[in-house]
Amino acid sequence: MRTMPTSFHPTCGKMETEPAGGALDGVRVLDLSHGIAGPFAARLLGDFGADVIKIEKPGTGDFARFLAPLKSDAPVPEQSLLFQYLNWNKRSVALDLRTPQARPALKKLVEASDIVIESFRPGILNGWGLGVDRMLEWNPRVVLTSVTNFGQTGPYADYRASDLVLQAMSGIMQISGRVDREPLKHGLAQSYYCAGLNAAYASLVAYTAAAADGFGEHVDLSIHECLASELVLNESYYAFLGAVQGRRAVVQDPFAGEPIPARKGFLAVQTGGGAPFEGYADLFEREEFRDPKFASAPQREQLVPEVRALLEECLADKDAKDVFLKGAQRRLLVGVVQGAEDLLDCEHLRARDFFIDLEHPATGSFRFPGELVKLSATPMSVRRRSPLLDEHRFEVLVDEIGLTLAEVECLAPVRARSGGL
Repeated sequence: MRTMPTSFHPTCGKMETEPAGGALDGVRVLDLSHGIAGPFAARLLGDFGADVIKIEKPGTGDFARFLAPLKSDAPVPEQSLLFQYLNWNKRSVALDLRTPQARPALKKLVEASDIVIESFRPGILNGWGLGVDRMLEWNPRVVLTSVTNFGQTGPYADYRASDLVLQAMSGIMQISGRVDREPLKHGLAQSYYCAGLNAAYASLVAYTAAAADGFGEHVDLSIHECLASELVLNESYYAFLGAVQGRRAVVQDPFAGEPIPARKGFLAVQTGGGAPFEGYADLFEREEFRDPKFASAPQREQLVPEVRALLEECLADKDAKDVFLKGAQRRLLVGVVQGAEDLLDCEHLRARDFFIDLEHPATGSFRFPGELVKLSATPMSVRRRSPLLDEHRFEVLVDEIGLTLAEVECLAPVRARSGGL
């Protein structure tokens, strides 16, 4: 039977009782990564109970500490709200991995870990004497997950990249946008979050094998390949049919999903889903939609200006959210385009406790997306907010892995706390 552990409450900062331990209680993760993909993977493991220790560069820390959005009145380097999202449920220790002085501490940390996640360019850790072979020598059962742009091998392995470059080279941009315009990049840093999810699951797969047979291994994850794997239809069309999947047509049935402006917001409407097309006549209270000339997509494509004008007229005095709710009740495929304000106020997400309010001593309280998946017996939990840089130096290095105070003093100096933090 699971016990009822106490944990940090993200909103009020008080200790409270939780219903169950995490699925990964007892698993130790050493996070050597930086940016978005690797830290997101490590945080996902932490969300389900893993003890995650984050190693950061002394003085400045993970460069994600300087990624927007920034709360400019908070002390540097604690301004980034994105960093907070990517790094809760972790403890921070500053170590300069390039120096020999850090080697004993890192060796003990690797020995005590089940999973190590890193995102340095291929060859960097080897150059510091900290490569895969060395870590497996220190801990033969450890799983080392490397998250890189193009993987550890191949002609592009050493190339630098950005989310834009990765989306372009993966093929996703080639099928995004309109056929009469250049390819379109998706918003945000989707490639990195996709890679983070894949890195988390791949690490767990390798960890499960290591727990069974005692042999660790190297997980070589390419962000480029994570994205390319999503284009299964695009690649299959070409491989088997010689056909190229194009971008969205210029002249397209307005019922194919292109957002239509309403009085408030945008609504996307589609046919299919088991409901007859005439259902739109009832939804919009317009008998024109029963006219046989609108009955099929090819027919509507011949009448695009007329159909779109009719839709815009129907929505001119309506809110997109209201039409979405009424359409969903009629089993019609309608979707409301939601922005940040809509999502934060979404009754469905609120009912599922999707968002959490997290208090941080440097920035105050902010709301973040929280639970990505629900486990009935071992749910996700936010047990601690993101760490201040080097906040857990003595707790980890002295109390847990047994370095002496003198040995710790030989490492990078303790960061001076500013602003009373």
